[in-house]
Amino acid sequence: MAADQAKSDPAEARPAEPGPAEPGPQDAADQPPADNSKRLGAATGTSPRRQRNPRGQGERLRDDIIEAASRLLADPAAPPLTLRGVAREAGVAATSVYLHFDDVEALVRAVASCRFTDLVRAQDAATGGLTEPCERLRAAAVMYCEFGLSHPGHYQVTFTNPLPVGVDVSWEEMPGKKAFEHFVEAVAPCIGRPPDDPESARTALLLWQQLHGTVSLRISRPRFPWPPLAESVTDAVDRIVGGSRPA
Repeated sequence: MAADQAKSDPAEARPAEPGPAEPGPQDAADQPPADNSKRLGAATGTSPRRQRNPRGQGERLRDDIIEAASRLLADPAAPPLTLRGVAREAGVAATSVYLHFDDVEALVRAVASCRFTDLVRAQDAATGGLTEPCERLRAAAVMYCEFGLSHPGHYQVTFTNPLPVGVDVSWEEMPGKKAFEHFVEAVAPCIGRPPDDPESARTALLLWQQLHGTVSLRISRPRFPWPPLAESVTDAVDRIVGGSRPA
């Protein structure tokens, strides 16, 4: 009988292979949370969390973050921007925002730069079919005002609120520099001067001040009986550039 027991199946004599260990308290803390976003989205009617961009598409994530901040800043009465608020709007973790922007000021500068680019593109579209220099300038000036009135929150970021730039930031690095130079290039041929002539920049500054006042006042005083926008802007352009042409 002892011999029979000795000849029993060797598999029965092998110790059982250990199965997966039950997670302890520390192990459980290290486990990633279960992805319940789809289930929760279906239950609450909200959108599931944004899918992570594939490797190599960090620039796309940066653009998504800027656009999320732009949406939050579109309302002039919106509360102050925070990186965590932007992360929620973009559907990403707050740490993802910090990978691209050190602070909220850097993100606001990025939003402003994008909106300056949008303004230039809108002006180019408005002047694309025109050839006469002063007609092009009038169209660019009207578009400046239409753009600002259509995007009051973004206009506030780009032209009304102080831009969050340090004292060590040069004019060459300033958001909006290209937009202003673009405007000087539109003014110069209308007054018969080259873009690098100081009179071109001076006239552009005078005209910009007029346009900025137009937008700001129409935003803050919408019930005032303003004249038609295009008519008012065209009149301002003609009055200002008329005194800047060579004798």
